[in-house]
Amino acid sequence: MGASHLTVLFDSPLLRITDIDCSHPRGGCGGERGDEHTHLMLLRRGGFGYHLRGAEYVGDPATALLYRAGDSYRISHPFEGGDAGSCFEVAPAHEEALFGQRLRGSADAARPVEAIDQYRHRALHAALAHDERDRLRIEEAAATLCTAVLRHDATASIAPLSPAIRRRLRQVQEVLLADPTTAAGLAELATHAGCSPFHLSRLFRRACGSSLVAYRTRLRIALALDRLAHGADNLAALASELGFSHQSHFGATFRRHVGLTPRAARETLRPSALVRTGKNLIAGRRPEP
Repeated sequence: MGASHLTVLFDSPLLRITDIDCSHPRGGCGGERGDEHTHLMLLRRGGFGYHLRGAEYVGDPATALLYRAGDSYRISHPFEGGDAGSCFEVAPAHEEALFGQRLRGSADAARPVEAIDQYRHRALHAALAHDERDRLRIEEAAATLCTAVLRHDATASIAPLSPAIRRRLRQVQEVLLADPTTAAGLAELATHAGCSPFHLSRLFRRACGSSLVAYRTRLRIALALDRLAHGADNLAALASELGFSHQSHFGATFRRHVGLTPRAARETLRPSALVRTGKNLIAGRRPEP
């Protein structure tokens, strides 16, 4: 990880949270890795490839990746611009309690991240970055976040597909990840996958466990959270930048998925924000896009 900058944001006998900021240039697989504790990787921006047991998965703000102790894997960088995220690692004695039984299959390595959990991740990161040190608050908020992400039964929603098909779908993910604001429709996206538009829609659901529009919505909200965390004030301009037809559309979509207005979320993500275990970080329904 020579092109990565690692910062331990929190370290207790139970939990370690490490911030990883990677500036690795676009490229293929690196060497084999392993001999690590079980951990969950959540991204705030960018994406990378995760190669495990002959299968390839993409980690991005809409998709978390789970590594199990004892596995051997490789990392690739199919996207420009690097990536940044948080690694959640618990003490070995508590791995099974938080992360569950050992992998049943490689599909268990990837989990969708809903917008409310993107927000929880952002709020937790903001508090840690500004020196929040209440151990109980941090550990409980992190456990709630990880449990929410991992409760998705990926083996029930993600079907095995050939490496060739996954490579074509990765190209579609690359287009959306590079520009979540795109107004491209099925026909345009299907040209990147080399298949018919409706076949792409079916394949994407099988590969990723969600629709293309749900995936794009999660990427847009992740981008919105990034802008809000950096103090974006003009919400009308932000709505336009994100590809929404108008500010009220953006506000309604954001509130439906996150449970807060963009303005309220911005206030909690500012430097003075603290980790809270109240309704903004723990409660929240998961609506359809």
